[in-house]
Amino acid sequence: MHRDLSVRTVGPSARTPICFSLLIGARLRVSETRFAVRAPVRLRRARLSDEEIERIRRERREPRVTQWDYLHLAGLRRGITSSVRLASPADGPVLDLFCGTKPYLELFPWRPVWGLDLDDHFGRADVLGALPLPFLDDAFGVVFCSQALYLVDDPVSTVQEIARVLRPGGQVIVTIPHLFSAEVGLERHWTRGDLRTLFGEWDQVRIAGVDGPGAALAYFLGGLAARAARRWRPVRRSFSPGIVVLNTTCRVLDILTTPLHRRWPHSLLLIARRPAAREVEVS
Repeated sequence: MHRDLSVRTVGPSARTPICFSLLIGARLRVSETRFAVRAPVRLRRARLSDEEIERIRRERREPRVTQWDYLHLAGLRRGITSSVRLASPADGPVLDLFCGTKPYLELFPWRPVWGLDLDDHFGRADVLGALPLPFLDDAFGVVFCSQALYLVDDPVSTVQEIARVLRPGGQVIVTIPHLFSAEVGLERHWTRGDLRTLFGEWDQVRIAGVDGPGAALAYFLGGLAARAARRWRPVRRSFSPGIVVLNTTCRVLDILTTPLHRRWPHSLLLIARRPAAREVEVS
Protein backbone atom coordinates (compact mmCIF):
# COMPACT_ATOMS: atom_id res chain seq x y z
CA MET A 1 0.00 0.00 0.00
CA HIS A 2 1.37 3.43 -0.96
CA ARG A 3 1.98 6.00 1.71
CA ASP A 4 -0.91 8.50 1.85
CA LEU A 5 0.58 11.66 0.34
CA SER A 6 -2.61 13.54 -0.41
CA VAL A 7 -3.20 14.87 3.11
CA ARG A 8 -1.13 17.92 3.93
CA THR A 9 0.06 18.58 7.45
CA VAL A 10 -1.52 21.58 9.17
CA GLY A 11 1.25 24.14 9.51
CA PRO A 12 4.98 23.48 9.14
CA SER A 13 6.50 20.49 10.83
CA ALA A 14 9.88 20.40 12.50
CA ARG A 15 11.31 19.01 9.27
CA THR A 16 10.01 21.77 7.01
CA PRO A 17 12.88 23.92 5.61
CA ILE A 18 11.47 27.21 6.93
CA CYS A 19 14.84 29.00 7.03
CA PHE A 20 15.61 27.70 3.57
CA SER A 21 12.30 29.04 2.25
CA LEU A 22 12.77 32.45 3.88
CA LEU A 23 16.24 32.71 2.42
CA ILE A 24 14.88 32.04 -1.06
CA GLY A 25 12.38 34.87 -0.65
CA ALA A 26 15.01 37.27 0.71
CA ARG A 27 17.48 36.64 -2.10
CA LEU A 28 14.84 36.98 -4.81
CA ARG A 29 13.84 40.51 -3.89
CA VAL A 30 16.57 41.78 -6.20
CA SER A 31 14.83 40.10 -9.15
CA GLU A 32 11.23 40.56 -8.08
CA THR A 33 10.10 41.85 -11.50
CA ARG A 34 11.13 38.54 -13.02
CA PHE A 35 9.27 36.54 -10.38
CA ALA A 36 6.46 38.94 -9.50
CA VAL A 37 3.26 37.48 -8.08
CA ARG A 38 0.25 37.79 -10.40
CA ALA A 39 -3.44 37.61 -9.67
CA PRO A 40 -4.44 33.92 -9.65
CA VAL A 41 -5.82 32.54 -12.91
CA ARG A 42 -8.63 30.07 -12.28
CA LEU A 43 -8.97 27.31 -14.85
CA ARG A 44 -12.33 25.75 -15.55
CA ARG A 45 -11.61 23.75 -18.68
CA ALA A 46 -13.80 20.86 -19.72
CA ARG A 47 -12.25 17.40 -19.70
CA LEU A 48 -11.05 16.30 -23.11
CA SER A 49 -12.29 13.06 -24.63
CA ASP A 50 -10.26 9.93 -23.94
CA GLU A 51 -9.27 9.81 -27.62
CA GLU A 52 -7.99 13.39 -27.57
CA ILE A 53 -6.10 12.83 -24.31
CA GLU A 54 -4.41 9.74 -25.70
CA ARG A 55 -3.54 11.54 -28.95
CA ILE A 56 -1.88 14.41 -27.05
CA ARG A 57 -0.04 11.98 -24.81
CA ARG A 58 1.19 9.92 -27.77
CA GLU A 59 2.39 12.99 -29.67
CA ARG A 60 4.46 14.12 -26.69
CA ARG A 61 5.74 10.66 -25.86
CA GLU A 62 6.65 9.69 -29.44
CA PRO A 63 6.69 12.83 -31.62
CA ARG A 64 6.68 12.37 -35.38
CA VAL A 65 8.32 14.49 -38.06
CA THR A 66 4.88 15.32 -39.48
CA GLN A 67 3.98 17.24 -36.28
CA TRP A 68 4.50 20.99 -36.33
CA ASP A 69 6.14 20.87 -32.87
CA TYR A 70 8.27 17.79 -33.64
CA LEU A 71 11.70 19.31 -32.99
CA HIS A 72 10.50 20.97 -29.79
CA LEU A 73 9.00 17.77 -28.37
CA ALA A 74 11.82 15.49 -29.56
CA GLY A 75 14.38 17.77 -27.93
CA LEU A 76 12.43 17.85 -24.68
CA ARG A 77 12.21 14.07 -24.60
CA ARG A 78 15.97 13.75 -25.17
CA GLY A 79 16.68 16.29 -22.47
CA ILE A 80 14.35 14.73 -19.92
CA THR A 81 15.74 11.25 -20.65
CA SER A 82 19.28 12.54 -20.10
CA SER A 83 18.32 14.36 -16.90
CA VAL A 84 16.74 11.24 -15.43
CA ARG A 85 19.94 9.32 -16.19
CA LEU A 86 22.08 12.08 -14.66
CA ALA A 87 19.97 12.31 -11.52
CA SER A 88 21.44 10.44 -8.58
CA PRO A 89 19.61 7.29 -7.54
CA ALA A 90 16.56 8.26 -5.55
CA ASP A 91 13.69 6.62 -3.81
CA GLY A 92 10.17 7.30 -5.00
CA PRO A 93 7.59 8.51 -5.00
CA VAL A 94 7.76 11.07 -7.79
CA LEU A 95 5.56 14.17 -8.08
CA ASP A 96 4.75 15.14 -11.69
CA LEU A 97 3.79 18.75 -10.99
CA PHE A 98 1.22 20.23 -13.42
CA CYS A 99 1.32 16.89 -15.16
CA GLY A 100 -0.98 17.36 -18.17
CA THR A 101 -1.37 13.96 -19.83
CA LYS A 102 1.69 12.53 -17.94
CA PRO A 103 3.48 11.83 -21.24
CA TYR A 104 6.85 11.12 -19.65
CA LEU A 105 5.65 8.59 -17.08
CA GLU A 106 7.56 5.73 -18.70
CA LEU A 107 10.86 7.62 -18.51
CA PHE A 108 10.99 7.51 -14.71
CA PRO A 109 12.60 4.46 -13.08
CA TRP A 110 11.09 5.48 -9.74
CA ARG A 111 7.61 4.53 -8.52
CA PRO A 112 4.97 5.49 -7.70
CA VAL A 113 4.46 8.63 -9.79
CA TRP A 114 1.78 11.03 -8.56
CA GLY A 115 0.40 13.57 -11.03
CA LEU A 116 -0.99 16.91 -9.85
CA ASP A 117 -2.77 19.38 -12.09
CA LEU A 118 -4.96 22.45 -11.70
CA ASP A 119 -8.02 20.84 -13.31
CA ASP A 120 -9.12 17.62 -14.99
CA HIS A 121 -8.75 18.97 -18.53
CA PHE A 122 -6.16 16.34 -19.49
CA GLY A 123 -7.73 13.56 -17.43
CA ARG A 124 -4.53 12.03 -16.03
CA ALA A 125 -4.01 13.82 -12.72
CA ASP A 126 -4.15 11.78 -9.53
CA VAL A 127 -4.72 14.92 -7.46
CA LEU A 128 -6.24 18.30 -8.36
CA GLY A 129 -4.92 21.33 -6.52
CA ALA A 130 -2.76 24.44 -6.45
CA LEU A 131 -0.62 26.22 -3.85
CA PRO A 132 -0.09 25.21 -1.15
CA LEU A 133 0.55 21.77 -2.60
CA PRO A 134 -1.81 19.23 -0.98
CA PHE A 135 0.93 16.86 0.19
CA LEU A 136 2.79 16.07 3.38
CA ASP A 137 6.19 17.55 4.13
CA ASP A 138 9.15 15.51 2.82
CA ALA A 139 6.77 13.31 0.83
CA PHE A 140 8.70 12.88 -2.43
CA GLY A 141 12.12 11.82 -3.60
CA VAL A 142 11.79 13.57 -6.98
CA VAL A 143 9.66 16.46 -8.25
CA PHE A 144 9.32 16.84 -12.03
CA CYS A 145 7.87 19.99 -13.60
CA SER A 146 7.97 20.28 -17.39
CA GLN A 147 7.01 23.42 -19.35
CA ALA A 148 4.88 24.79 -16.51
CA LEU A 149 6.93 26.70 -13.92
CA TYR A 150 7.25 29.76 -16.19
CA LEU A 151 3.43 29.99 -16.32
CA VAL A 152 2.60 29.90 -12.61
CA ASP A 153 1.17 32.92 -10.79
CA ASP A 154 3.76 32.82 -7.98
CA PRO A 155 7.03 31.13 -8.98
CA VAL A 156 8.84 31.88 -5.70
CA SER A 157 6.13 30.25 -3.58
CA THR A 158 5.96 27.35 -6.04
CA VAL A 159 9.67 26.66 -5.60
CA GLN A 160 9.26 26.94 -1.83
CA GLU A 161 6.45 24.40 -1.96
CA ILE A 162 8.57 22.07 -4.09
CA ALA A 163 11.26 22.32 -1.41
CA ARG A 164 8.70 21.58 1.31
CA VAL A 165 7.35 18.39 -0.25
CA LEU A 166 10.81 17.13 -1.24
CA ARG A 167 12.85 15.13 1.23
CA PRO A 168 16.25 16.55 2.20
CA GLY A 169 18.51 15.50 -0.65
CA GLY A 170 15.54 15.02 -2.98
CA GLN A 171 15.86 16.20 -6.56
CA VAL A 172 13.86 18.52 -8.80
CA ILE A 173 13.86 18.34 -12.61
CA VAL A 174 12.46 21.40 -14.41
CA THR A 175 12.15 22.33 -18.07
CA ILE A 176 11.09 25.72 -19.46
CA PRO A 177 11.10 27.25 -22.94
CA HIS A 178 13.80 29.86 -23.49
CA LEU A 179 13.75 31.01 -27.12
CA PHE A 180 10.08 31.37 -27.97
CA SER A 181 7.31 33.82 -28.85
CA ALA A 182 4.72 34.40 -26.13
CA GLU A 183 1.18 33.45 -27.13
CA VAL A 184 -1.22 33.99 -24.23
CA GLY A 185 0.44 36.70 -22.17
CA LEU A 186 1.08 34.47 -19.15
CA GLU A 187 4.54 33.27 -20.17
CA ARG A 188 7.60 34.54 -18.35
CA HIS A 189 10.83 34.79 -20.36
CA TRP A 190 13.57 33.48 -18.08
CA THR A 191 17.28 33.12 -18.70
CA ARG A 192 19.78 30.67 -17.22
CA GLY A 193 20.58 33.36 -14.68
CA ASP A 194 16.94 33.68 -13.68
CA LEU A 195 16.66 29.92 -13.12
CA ARG A 196 19.90 29.95 -11.14
CA THR A 197 18.54 32.78 -8.98
CA LEU A 198 15.23 31.00 -8.44
CA PHE A 199 17.09 27.88 -7.25
CA GLY A 200 20.03 29.79 -5.79
CA GLU A 201 19.95 28.10 -2.37
CA TRP A 202 19.67 24.59 -3.74
CA ASP A 203 22.59 22.18 -4.00
CA GLN A 204 24.19 20.76 -7.13
CA VAL A 205 22.28 23.03 -9.52
CA ARG A 206 22.87 22.04 -13.15
CA ILE A 207 21.30 23.93 -16.06
CA ALA A 208 21.57 22.73 -19.65
CA GLY A 209 20.25 24.02 -22.94
CA VAL A 210 18.09 21.89 -25.22
CA ASP A 211 18.54 22.45 -28.97
CA GLY A 212 18.94 25.94 -30.42
CA PRO A 213 17.72 28.57 -32.90
CA GLY A 214 16.74 26.01 -35.55
CA ALA A 215 14.31 24.22 -33.23
CA ALA A 216 12.95 27.57 -32.04
CA LEU A 217 12.37 28.69 -35.64
CA ALA A 218 10.57 25.42 -36.46
CA TYR A 219 8.36 25.84 -33.40
CA PHE A 220 7.45 29.42 -34.36
CA LEU A 221 6.80 28.79 -38.06
CA GLY A 222 5.14 25.43 -37.38
CA GLY A 223 2.75 27.07 -34.94
CA LEU A 224 1.78 29.66 -37.56
CA ALA A 225 1.26 26.91 -40.13
CA ALA A 226 -0.91 24.88 -37.71
CA ARG A 227 -3.15 27.85 -37.03
CA ALA A 228 -3.44 28.57 -40.75
CA ALA A 229 -4.32 24.92 -41.46
CA ARG A 230 -7.16 25.08 -38.97
CA ARG A 231 -8.61 28.10 -40.78
CA TRP A 232 -7.98 27.42 -44.48
CA ARG A 233 -8.56 24.19 -46.36
CA PRO A 234 -5.86 24.76 -49.03
CA VAL A 235 -3.25 24.98 -46.29
CA ARG A 236 -4.51 21.73 -44.76
CA ARG A 237 -3.89 19.86 -48.02
CA SER A 238 -0.19 20.64 -48.05
CA PHE A 239 0.32 20.87 -44.29
CA SER A 240 2.00 17.50 -43.54
CA PRO A 241 4.56 17.52 -46.39
CA GLY A 242 5.29 21.18 -45.69
CA ILE A 243 5.91 20.46 -42.01
CA VAL A 244 8.29 17.61 -42.91
CA VAL A 245 10.30 20.02 -45.08
CA LEU A 246 10.25 22.64 -42.31
CA ASN A 247 11.39 20.21 -39.62
CA THR A 248 14.14 18.76 -41.82
CA THR A 249 15.44 22.19 -42.82
CA CYS A 250 15.38 23.55 -39.28
CA ARG A 251 17.08 20.43 -37.93
CA VAL A 252 19.95 21.00 -40.36
CA LEU A 253 20.02 24.65 -39.29
CA ASP A 254 20.15 23.59 -35.65
CA ILE A 255 23.14 21.35 -36.34
CA LEU A 256 24.95 24.12 -38.24
CA THR A 257 24.33 26.59 -35.39
CA THR A 258 25.45 24.23 -32.59
CA PRO A 259 28.03 26.76 -31.30
CA LEU A 260 25.12 29.12 -30.60
CA HIS A 261 23.11 26.64 -28.54
CA ARG A 262 24.63 27.65 -25.22
CA ARG A 263 23.80 31.31 -25.74
CA TRP A 264 20.46 30.78 -27.47
CA PRO A 265 18.98 27.43 -26.45
CA HIS A 266 15.41 26.69 -27.41
CA SER A 267 14.62 25.23 -23.97
CA LEU A 268 16.34 25.06 -20.59
CA LEU A 269 16.56 22.06 -18.28
CA LEU A 270 17.45 22.25 -14.60
CA ILE A 271 18.39 19.54 -12.10
CA ALA A 272 18.92 20.52 -8.45
CA ARG A 273 19.03 18.90 -5.04
CA ARG A 274 17.13 20.17 -2.00
CA PRO A 275 19.57 20.76 0.83
CA ALA A 276 18.92 19.98 4.44
CA ALA A 277 17.40 22.84 6.44
CA ARG A 278 20.00 25.41 7.43
CA GLU A 279 19.88 27.94 10.22
CA VAL A 280 20.19 31.43 8.72
CA GLU A 281 19.23 34.89 9.82
CA VAL A 282 16.81 36.82 7.64
CA SER A 283 16.31 40.44 8.61
